[in-house]
Amino acid sequence: MTSPGDASPSSNLNTTIASLATPEGVGGLAVIRISGPDAYLVAQNLCEKEKIKPRYALYTPFRSPVGLEIDSGVLTYFPAPHSYTGEDVVELSCHGGFVVSTELLEACYSFGCVVAQPGEFTRRAFLNGKMDLCQAEAVADVIMSESSAGKDANYKILSGKFSTLILRLKQSLFDLVSKLEGELDFTEDEITPIPTIKKRALVFDVLSQTKDVLSTYSTGKMLQRGALIAFVGKPNVGKSSLLNAILSEERTIVSETPGTTRDAVEVPFLINNFPVRLVDTAGIRRPDDAVEGLGMGFTHQYLEKADLVLNVIDLSLPKNTVEKEIKTFNCSKPVIHVLNKSDLLNNGTKKAWGSKSLGVATTSALQGDGVKNLIKFIYRNLVDRPSLSGGLVLTNSRHKLSLGSVASSLERALFIIDSNDSPEILSVELRDAVSHLDQILGLTSVDEILDNIFSKFCVGK
Repeated sequence: MTSPGDASPSSNLNTTIASLATPEGVGGLAVIRISGPDAYLVAQNLCEKEKIKPRYALYTPFRSPVGLEIDSGVLTYFPAPHSYTGEDVVELSCHGGFVVSTELLEACYSFGCVVAQPGEFTRRAFLNGKMDLCQAEAVADVIMSESSAGKDANYKILSGKFSTLILRLKQSLFDLVSKLEGELDFTEDEITPIPTIKKRALVFDVLSQTKDVLSTYSTGKMLQRGALIAFVGKPNVGKSSLLNAILSEERTIVSETPGTTRDAVEVPFLINNFPVRLVDTAGIRRPDDAVEGLGMGFTHQYLEKADLVLNVIDLSLPKNTVEKEIKTFNCSKPVIHVLNKSDLLNNGTKKAWGSKSLGVATTSALQGDGVKNLIKFIYRNLVDRPSLSGGLVLTNSRHKLSLGSVASSLERALFIIDSNDSPEILSVELRDAVSHLDQILGLTSVDEILDNIFSKFCVGK
């Protein structure tokens, strides 16, 4: 009999694994998942039945190795290969809580199961050909999504749309490589060479599609981690008040004293199901002490990392001063100039700043005026990124690195074609591009890569 301690970080498909598939703790139900060659035998022992109908919800008592009834619940048997892992799989639905699930798992271990490692069920699904590697990674990403928009992007990958694109790009390149290598083996009398213009057009088309997908990564990163939005500006312009107005609650200290915010305050938020992280930073000025200087150091760090910057300006200042602050604000990131304290102006002066062509938003954090319009402005800025309107969005850094390598190989291939260099060198670059596409799908993955990927999963998935 195999003990739970014998489980290895690398999947051994000869073992039968078991774990809790629902979160630990008190709840109405718990689900235990079993997968492997002895899953059916373990199920027979648990419910003391000789035959169990496949894909049928069987209500039955669950018994320990000595015949004591632990609980009653629903047992479902999924025979290979028509299961999540591609192996025999059994799922037990029992009462929730710590005791019942623990006793049932102990019974499973006594009947020959070993403890499942993090991500081992999905890893087995990959190893058994039920899904490719990018789909397997998307399983964890869907589970960990913090917004509907992020879930939708990851589910497109899980459903195979990204894999279909990668396979199509790979097939185009592979066909070209086959023809090029055929030209090397046969004379012009035996095979018609591919015209240079056709070779270039094919490589350029694959490169363009690759770059289109790569261009969505900034959006994908925001969907995974939340778009970082930094509130910056001079002291006492109302940055903290504005953040509180957006959140509709007081999350940061508001004071008339300049320099109150000395450290960056980061708050997660959803704008129309788009995840953002709002950061209230220290006011930009000459620091009065070392602590305030550190706070402004954090401000500059957030400016470098931000996906969007809100440059908050005191609108009660003279108009030429406000215009100067807008024009002289130097930042490489997308910026919205937020002219705050509009409640201090008369209606005529407010209208002067109402033009959208200025690229500004006018608000009164104190009275809440213009805050809803600012939120809409922020959302439009974030969603006006590539492929957020329904196409594929690249969310995984491993995929991004591999596609970057594909693009580099194809750019070198175009240079070789334009230079009329040897077909052998062109074939090498194209094969390199194909190899990087294979890495995305997991066709050339090594155990170290798999261990790193699946170690980040929760146990039971």
